[in-house]
Amino acid sequence: MNSLSEGSSDGMRVQAARALRWWIGELRAAGADLSRRAGPLAGSPLVVEAGEVEWRFRRGTKRLGSCPADSAAAAIRNLNIAAARGVMVEIPSERVLSKAVALPAEARGRLDRVLGFEISRHFPFAAERVFFAHHILGGAADAMPGPAPLSVELAVVPREIVFEIADRLAAAGLRPGAFALVPAPGAAPLLLPADPLLPVGRPGAAACGLRIAVAVLALAAAISWPVAQQVRLAAVDREIAALKPAAEAVLRARAERRREAEQQTAMLRLRAARPPLVGALDMLTRVVPDGSWLISLSIAGHDVVVDGLAPSAAAIALELQRNPSFSGISFRSPIARDGGTGLEHFQLGARLVGSGK
Repeated sequence: MNSLSEGSSDGMRVQAARALRWWIGELRAAGADLSRRAGPLAGSPLVVEAGEVEWRFRRGTKRLGSCPADSAAAAIRNLNIAAARGVMVEIPSERVLSKAVALPAEARGRLDRVLGFEISRHFPFAAERVFFAHHILGGAADAMPGPAPLSVELAVVPREIVFEIADRLAAAGLRPGAFALVPAPGAAPLLLPADPLLPVGRPGAAACGLRIAVAVLALAAAISWPVAQQVRLAAVDREIAALKPAAEAVLRARAERRREAEQQTAMLRLRAARPPLVGALDMLTRVVPDGSWLISLSIAGHDVVVDGLAPSAAAIALELQRNPSFSGISFRSPIARDGGTGLEHFQLGARLVGSGK
């Protein structure tokens, strides 16, 4: 009697094992078929390098073409890429301002808020007029005891440029999924964080349909073997759920290592050549000392006119005169003391040296 019971039990286990292997095989086959069918949708997103003069298009590392910025909509329609699932917009360094900013170590946990106040100190724009992204370069050298200060690469782009790019894509029937800033030629792009005013689209219905299709296929595979052992299947589901957090942790760690490698590569390229206009703006932000304010900045060809408030207008003129990128430093109007702030109101004129075009 015992031998019969044991034989029957062994037979049930064999049948359950066969059923489980068949069910998993069906799921794998269905998943592979779905992946083949959804391959064109799940491929690399369309990347648009939206330069000031020229737009370039690529998918992954494959170049699709380029066109003048003014005719981008027609070029997108001609390339037959208007139905692309995702669009990533990269704004090249010619339209981006960037600067390495030193911050105290205590700012690490609240960089998003702190950098919003730093923008007006280091760039000729108010924080509400730009979108910005950043990444940490590392701790700055400091002989004082305690935590070392942070060195943060801060990249900004005027909001008008982002809105203009979004309008041109909309004219071609595309809506960007994300924007990224390239702080310097050859540097890794910095993804713009979420912002209510950033003109990006939400995931479309394709992703929802893909999830529904996967669920339907899984349900069909489960129903097709009615004698499968439900307890064993539930155990397999629990094992998959238990393994999922570990797999996600591995993927996050891999992405973090890749991001750190990209940051190290970007550090080696930060000294690369920049367009003259952006370089001039960058040098002006460095020349103007703390406590000074730029009211207006005019650049016409080689001529630059700076209007602002400073504790010492003469000190700013001397700094500009020492800089080899400027010549012909002169005051365009008499220096006057501002009654409200006590600062000197000045208007300086200069000429860009070697500005090229």
